[in-house]
Amino acid sequence: MLIAPPIYPLPSTAGYCVVIPDFLSKEECADLIARSEARGYANAATDYPPSYRNNDRQVLDDLNLAAQMTERLRPYAPANLADQAGNWQLEHVNERFRFCRYQPGQQFNLHQDGVHHRDAARRSRLTFMIYLTDGDAFAGGDTVFYSAGPGGDANGQDAKEIGRVKPRAGSLILFDHGIWHAGEQVSGGIKHVMRSDVIYRQTANDKGEVQRAQSAGHDGYIWTLAALDHGQYASGGRDAIIRIWDRHGSAIQQLHGHDQSVLGLAALPGRRLASVSRDRSLRLWNWADGNCEKSIVAHDAAVLDVTRLSDGRLLTCSADALIKVWDEQGLPLACLEGHCGWVWQMAAMGQLHWASASEDGCVRIWNGATLECSAVLEGNVPLRTLLAVEQAIWTGDIEGGIACWCEKDGNWSMVWRFLAHNAAVRRLSLLDAKHVASCGEDNQLRIWRCTGPEQVFMARHENFVTDALPIAGGIVSASYDGCLQLHTYSINEGGQA
Repeated sequence: MLIAPPIYPLPSTAGYCVVIPDFLSKEECADLIARSEARGYANAATDYPPSYRNNDRQVLDDLNLAAQMTERLRPYAPANLADQAGNWQLEHVNERFRFCRYQPGQQFNLHQDGVHHRDAARRSRLTFMIYLTDGDAFAGGDTVFYSAGPGGDANGQDAKEIGRVKPRAGSLILFDHGIWHAGEQVSGGIKHVMRSDVIYRQTANDKGEVQRAQSAGHDGYIWTLAALDHGQYASGGRDAIIRIWDRHGSAIQQLHGHDQSVLGLAALPGRRLASVSRDRSLRLWNWADGNCEKSIVAHDAAVLDVTRLSDGRLLTCSADALIKVWDEQGLPLACLEGHCGWVWQMAAMGQLHWASASEDGCVRIWNGATLECSAVLEGNVPLRTLLAVEQAIWTGDIEGGIACWCEKDGNWSMVWRFLAHNAAVRRLSLLDAKHVASCGEDNQLRIWRCTGPEQVFMARHENFVTDALPIAGGIVSASYDGCLQLHTYSINEGGQA
């Protein structure tokens, strides 16, 4: 049997990427498809927003399949890799397989694949994906690679296509997690893929030393921040650990308990903290001693935010489009319907009301006494964040827009909207009475005047900026790069930071 040579579809400067034709036979592909269909697929909407990906998905943990794939992979994958953290040796294919099915209209938009941190010495380095369906059996569905993320590169250049791969049944594609790519929309037929990761183990360098890579924040993305007492703050993200930091940026505590990404945090009185996660849970903590006081299955999908009201009640919102109300001990009080998509964030408005922002493009204002929706701010662009600023509501959307809504005589209207970022706005944060921070998927942290769209400060991360909050003497910002940045700033006579 003739073995086709490897194909390198990208310029070498883009990173490692190789296609291995005929890694599996067509019969093996058909068998994997049939088995996956027998197990059943679910839509990814409980864990991923439809504006990001809308395909069907299935997770399978299979040690035997991983062992088979590892042995078949060894002749093709790099046995060793090297980077600034040291040397890495191929260990195995991750036993967690993700089967993805793309039907007409389904796609996976521009993204990077996340690193799986198995332990301090082992992590995934390469994406392992096998096309199970041949590209001639469906229309569209190419894997398209780009030079940068949605916000462009560090030089301000827009992302451009640098290569594409047409699926061929049985072909394996291996590539660096850091390469930006997308699964093009399927317009006809059905596409199946099987995806996993290649795990590498850190080894000694030429001097016999093993230098563990030290994270300046978390292993994987940081999603959320919360201010605590005395300038301390909490952070949470992909590694499922909540970390407590002092005002100088030194780690002082870790909270372990969540099984998946921590997506929301809210400070509570008495050195307590509420957290929510992709694992569907709400947890209550004493962050000083690290004890989890209570864990509740809060929703049937990823829980995206938690907010404390002035009377002590807690609110959670989720990918299931619901808002739930809890007492301060975590007992359920109410379940509120109204949104038609993911509810991303909530914000308290004085003593009696709160607002919620959703993937459906709308803001809903809720009466805390009656638990009824008292107003709907209609929109047609999916929202990611909102902020209550005095008598106004600011919103951030997936197009990079920030809008301001004001109320007059019981009616809400949009006062202004402007393009603040070159990609989605992930978070809005009130820094002081005069300034708001915006965090964008263009890797930018920007500071604006509360009176209107006037920028006074900008800083950059290596990846999406996800959250920011004021601390004594400055700002801390969080990012998908796993790092926290501490910024000190002051406002000069001209009003610039």
